[in-house]
Amino acid sequence: MSRLPLPDGLVLSSVEPRDKDALVEHLQAREIWRNTFHIPRPYTQADAEAWIEERIRHRSEQPAETTFAIRTPEGRLIGVVGADEFVVGTSHRARLGYWLAKPYWNRGIMTEAVRRFVDYAFAELEVVRLTAEVFARNEASARVLQKAGFTQEGRLRRHREKDGTLMDVLYFGLLRTDLDDDRN
Repeated sequence: MSRLPLPDGLVLSSVEPRDKDALVEHLQAREIWRNTFHIPRPYTQADAEAWIEERIRHRSEQPAETTFAIRTPEGRLIGVVGADEFVVGTSHRARLGYWLAKPYWNRGIMTEAVRRFVDYAFAELEVVRLTAEVFARNEASARVLQKAGFTQEGRLRRHREKDGTLMDVLYFGLLRTDLDDDRN
């Protein structure tokens, strides 16, 4: 099991069966559903069980973790960051996804989690490019990506459907060499 430290005692670690109740609790928030592409509403115990089982199965087939729970110092799941669908060694790029429980918004937690995942992905997952998509209305998420070094590469008009409406999506990218350039 991988563990990656974050500031203030927070940690990124593997998703576990014990996370089911926290997932169900946090993913009831309409604001999280509204700003994510694939999280169902309402989010049920069965949804949590299926997602956790898929994460555990996926992890068992990979040489490295691809998705992490964001945990409090006490070990409680408060969010997720990762590349759920990425299969290590099959591509030069991975698509980043993330969410954070509403009580923890506006504290810089997600920015730190994304930065830590970015460093991990480039070092351990052998990718040279990370991408991310956010709804154009989700300015906070766009800021997280920009603070983590991503560049907005485009706007995909009416690209995703949400609640019966076609929504614009901002497309972001980050190359490993972008970080090398920024750090030199």
